[in-house]
Amino acid sequence: MTTSRHAAAAGGGPRIVFFTGGTALKALCHALTPHTHNSVHLVTPFDSGGSTAVLRRYIRMPAVGDLRNRLLALADPAVATPPLVALCDLRLADAGEHDTLMQRLYALASERDPAWRGIDPLVADVLRLHLRWFLEFAPPGFDPHGACLGNLLLAGGYLRHGGGLEPVLHLFSRLFRVRGTVAPIVDDDLHLAAELADGTVLLGQHRITGKGAPGITVPVRRLFLTRTRPEGEGAGGEADDDATGKERGQGVGANASAHPAEARVPVSGVAARHIADADLICFPMGSFYTSVLANLLPEGVGRAVAEAPCPKVYLANSGVDPEQLGLSVADCAAALLAALRRDAGADVPAARLLGTVVVDTRNGVYPGGIDHEGLRALGVELLDAPVVRARPGGARPVDMAGRHDAEAVAGLLPRLARRHG
Repeated sequence: MTTSRHAAAAGGGPRIVFFTGGTALKALCHALTPHTHNSVHLVTPFDSGGSTAVLRRYIRMPAVGDLRNRLLALADPAVATPPLVALCDLRLADAGEHDTLMQRLYALASERDPAWRGIDPLVADVLRLHLRWFLEFAPPGFDPHGACLGNLLLAGGYLRHGGGLEPVLHLFSRLFRVRGTVAPIVDDDLHLAAELADGTVLLGQHRITGKGAPGITVPVRRLFLTRTRPEGEGAGGEADDDATGKERGQGVGANASAHPAEARVPVSGVAARHIADADLICFPMGSFYTSVLANLLPEGVGRAVAEAPCPKVYLANSGVDPEQLGLSVADCAAALLAALRRDAGADVPAARLLGTVVVDTRNGVYPGGIDHEGLRALGVELLDAPVVRARPGGARPVDMAGRHDAEAVAGLLPRLARRHG
């Protein structure tokens, strides 16, 4: 098939909706584009670690790092050239004088800076405009140490439009010729919190994943959203829902509470429409709680999934996910169903929420086991498919488990999708 016919076929490909976050789907994004340009990536905007924590400390906004990564993963390679990707991933030094680092940002806002070499002039003009907006609207005293340039570009659009990611994501999607749709599950300044089995409450996604923090050592009992900000990220407690951009509380303050209040917020209208229009809904591999289950917390997600007349599939992780702590595949399926039923209703049949779980018993490694009986008790079908890469020599220790084969997964999902009018 010619390139143009491949593109035409992909343009009419299935609408596969992923509940996702992080970078676990980067390879799958590349493998999926020959099959469809209609995949939808509903991304968790709750990250609280690294340079994202610094940005959110000064600007009350959703996290944008995972959104940036997904836009680039789905972008047309003719636009997202290595120089563009390098520019969007560029990070300022973690050490150095504040004024020196700010001068570097101002230098990057000029077309004369060598970082723009090899980037399409039109794309470069738009990106520099967003950087200038960030420099204009960012709060005084912004800490540039370790800042990611791509995140600042998205933040510039967010601030320029008075709060709200939809305009800047729409523009960047067109600019990068993104072959799919990328959207946050909610467009709001929220954080993750987890209550563990021993009663401990962890505030902040980075404390659950173990990025820059020890991570969890006992299972998660409950995951929830909160407006309380992790310690060191500014004023805690309830935020003003009507405040956006520079009007939002941007100062640095102390954590308001050791037991953050749960925030009940609706799924974004954009995300809800994509769920309703899906040909396949996929709960994919990735950090189980912070990348997958976190997407199911906003109100309306469970109802939207239940009402969508399409298949729903869970791609179980192969290998060690530090967040699962030995949960079986059936345990994970049960957690997904419980999260969805909290919104959709306790009596909703499993088939309307999660019909199929995909594993690879030949090459996959599941530290907590699969638990076939448990899956049958849940009313969920098990599909054994060759979706995990084989390890050289057949080695299968847990810490060396093969990861998912992106090409195999990309070939399987469109076959599972049911097109509907």
